[in-house]
Amino acid sequence: MANKLAPLRLGRRIRFRDRWEGRLSAFEVDESWEVINLVIKRGFPWTGSVKLPFLKASDWSDDHISFDSTSLEAFDRQLAPVAAPGRLLSAKTPLPIAGARLAGALVEQTTRRVRSLLIRHGVALSHERKAAVEQVGFEDGHLRLTVQMDGLPIYRGDEGLQLLVREALARHPHLTSDDRRAIEVKVSDGTISLAGNVRTTQAKAWAEQAAASVDGALALRNEIVDDIHLEMTVAQALDQARLSRTAAIYIRSLLGEVTLFGRAPSPGVAEEIVRVASRVPGVRSVTSRLEVGEN
Repeated sequence: MANKLAPLRLGRRIRFRDRWEGRLSAFEVDESWEVINLVIKRGFPWTGSVKLPFLKASDWSDDHISFDSTSLEAFDRQLAPVAAPGRLLSAKTPLPIAGARLAGALVEQTTRRVRSLLIRHGVALSHERKAAVEQVGFEDGHLRLTVQMDGLPIYRGDEGLQLLVREALARHPHLTSDDRRAIEVKVSDGTISLAGNVRTTQAKAWAEQAAASVDGALALRNEIVDDIHLEMTVAQALDQARLSRTAAIYIRSLLGEVTLFGRAPSPGVAEEIVRVASRVPGVRSVTSRLEVGEN
């Protein structure tokens, strides 16, 4: 299984066991791009900074970095940094692009190795791009890119991607308000997942079209269930359970809310029909309008 990536962002807040204190001002990598040390700058009213071993960080994200130690241990220099040759990277590290600066890195959660550097060009988040470490070199304290800035893919964090996808769905001219409300959007490690229910197969395609218009996603999964397909799937499930042989059933779905019509030979069969229909993926609820008894 691939290592999950988490953004290690310059300027992010630091959380210790006892308090929040300081921000990330730089990080140090070795020859294999493993992050070995972090430089934490204290905030007002204190001044100065401290270098801490990255292995003491319990987790990190777009929002913050957590350390499995107290602030006293950290700023009293009780945590010795890794004593190994490394390259120090910060927002002040020179880049060969006017107006560009280093914003952070995407780091494997298990190995703690950098996979890509995040480069900001301007102030807008839409101008943030990622450069794979294979596209980066060091020369006299400068970062050198082997590709042009415009050739680097746009990077967006999961929360930013989710917001932009929701906005794209809201702007789509053909999706109804009911369809939009019933669509679920999740983003994990750059992969957009669409779920929920819509009325038609065309609406499912429109939702995918809207999500695909957002730049910066690594992948897109469309697991939306449309009512037409859901009615067919419920019918197949009932047929496989051999319930269609003893009952005449008609199925209608409205955004995943399934209503069953027809006749069942006994209360037990009617209850089993509801149970089978309820287990079909995409079914949000089942209402039985079945009549019970022989014709």
